[in-house]
Amino acid sequence: MKLLEQILGELGADTLKAFTIIPQFGGYFRSIKSVKELSAEKIILLQRRCVIIIGGENLDIGSYFEDDILIKGDIREIKIEG
Repeated sequence: MKLLEQILGELGADTLKAFTIIPQFGGYFRSIKSVKELSAEKIILLQRRCVIIIGGENLDIGSYFEDDILIKGDIREIKIEG
């Protein structure tokens, strides 16, 4: 986890936020309870109090560990419901 925080910090990301998007790479999302939907164009993540809908191209899960998830692909849209 420290390596990921170091990488995000060097890219200028705020590691304390619920999610961080890295252009043309993907995104890092925290406090994810489950994945509701997964396709190359859409991923739906469930948190305790909200739903995060990610739209884009070539989306895939890079890793999922201890409620943190790395999404790879070209993220073009994020909607938060709840």
